[in-house]
Amino acid sequence: MMNPSTHEPVAKPDPALVVAAFTQTSENIRHIRSERIWFANAYGAIVAGGLALLPRDLSIVSNRRVVLASLVVLVLFSGVALACSIRLVAELRTALANLARIASDNGMDRLVGDIDTPRSFGARMPMRWVFPIYFSITTVCLLVLLISHLLA
Repeated sequence: MMNPSTHEPVAKPDPALVVAAFTQTSENIRHIRSERIWFANAYGAIVAGGLALLPRDLSIVSNRRVVLASLVVLVLFSGVALACSIRLVAELRTALANLARIASDNGMDRLVGDIDTPRSFGARMPMRWVFPIYFSITTVCLLVLLISHLLA
């Protein structure tokens, strides 16, 4: 194996070290994917619970203030959730690139296909962006609800 910058031979890394790096990186990928699902579940429960607890009678001024304050909090919470979701997409992309690099440097390219998405119709869909799209749509809907309450 040659160092691309100096074109000098590079010693092969210890196989145990390669296996450990590959294992840790693939576990990190699995953790990120699991974290996204748990985060989306918690987010959905918090937003649904927040909306369910809003007062229905808006003729009372204090109820109107509670609804507006609650919607502001939910919109801000959704914005933070969207930012965290985009961060997780970037983290997942980096981890997948690291795994591909480890595999290609050590002749284990075929193993990456089992961890990364398959090359088919489903792979062309932006599945990594499903969660940010979900948070974006929810944030926009909460923002529209807030604006409609402000204009009412």
